[in-house]
Amino acid sequence: MVLSGKASIVGSRDLTAGTSWLRTVLPGAIFVFLASNYFSIAVNSIALGLIAATWIAIMIAERRFLVVATPLDYFFLAYVVAECLSTVFSKNPLQALNFSKRLLLIGIVYLFASVITSERMAKQCVAVLLGSAVVVAVLGVLKLVFGDPAANARLGIFQFYMTTSELMMMAALLMLPYIIHPKTPETIRWLAVAGLAPVLVCLYATVTRGAYLAAAVGALFIALVRYKKLLIPLVILFLLVLLFAPPYVESRLRSIVDLNHPENLSRIMLWTAGLRIFVHNPLVGVGDIDLHDLLVQYANPGSVITWGHVHNILLQVLVTLGALGFIAVVSMFVKIFLTEWKIYRVTREDWFSGSCVLGALAVFVGLQVNGLTEWSFGDQEVVIMFWTTLGIALGISSLTETRAEDHD
Repeated sequence: MVLSGKASIVGSRDLTAGTSWLRTVLPGAIFVFLASNYFSIAVNSIALGLIAATWIAIMIAERRFLVVATPLDYFFLAYVVAECLSTVFSKNPLQALNFSKRLLLIGIVYLFASVITSERMAKQCVAVLLGSAVVVAVLGVLKLVFGDPAANARLGIFQFYMTTSELMMMAALLMLPYIIHPKTPETIRWLAVAGLAPVLVCLYATVTRGAYLAAAVGALFIALVRYKKLLIPLVILFLLVLLFAPPYVESRLRSIVDLNHPENLSRIMLWTAGLRIFVHNPLVGVGDIDLHDLLVQYANPGSVITWGHVHNILLQVLVTLGALGFIAVVSMFVKIFLTEWKIYRVTREDWFSGSCVLGALAVFVGLQVNGLTEWSFGDQEVVIMFWTTLGIALGISSLTETRAEDHD
């Protein structure tokens, strides 16, 4: 069993008079939250706060705990403990305490694992999430066509171009499984194809190497798992991009494997300095803080440091949370993958559930690939998308178990 203690939160038939209006507010706030991650972090944060307040109010009014248990509970707890320990012994405890607020976003996993009590709710969540991505992508295409070419050399729509690239990468990987699943209704398949086109255009226009590589590896993962015949068109597409890319894009692509490229050299310098910091703070790290001053201190003489992180997820964790935090986070990542993989094996034949969970798995893979050269977990929009896909996958798992129990 993947989830236990499932309780109906949205759409329950036994609503009390005192909470019925709260249960009406909750799904609306959830949909605003899902849509706004692509265009406004302010609206997104307000919606998340409204969701939390409404959810807590429902539990207080009905005097019952509506948060489900998951297979990840102890792994999340280990991550929280590691953050707390690193904060206590941090070089800057107040800043570490402030940055550790990122832990609150894990609540998104429990939100969606708990509120998805019907397939209809799951489909609505996915439709809003991907529909918003497509709308924003269309706006991005219009910006490319009618905007200033110099200003759009690297496309950022409502965010910095790097964040845009990661969000579009994740949206593309979420859409692709619906296109290739043999049982997807034709209308849905063609809607996914139509939506994927502007998303890929925007991803391409960000000219962001990490997101390119993440999308490619994520798509290859989907092909290997679901439809190996997709490998041929994917390889052809990658070759066409390499052959016909404009000079600037081509140079960015080729720089991925050029160790002497200035950006690659700067990352190697950051990684070297980061490892030195870890060696001097091995157990609980320096705390979840801005690393700029420490990187300046530990970098080679004459190095120019403009970043406050080390451009790598696992190394950032090693430096800030130490060996204990590193073990906790890596264990959590492994458990997330294994949990989603287990859910996928059960839901594989269902066009909606199987495609949704495979997309979540591909997002996980893409995030890890992108995290080889970026601190993706420091980007709130990206982390929110990641936790959201995981929560939806867990919610779908519970629905699948409920249907199986009803059938028995």
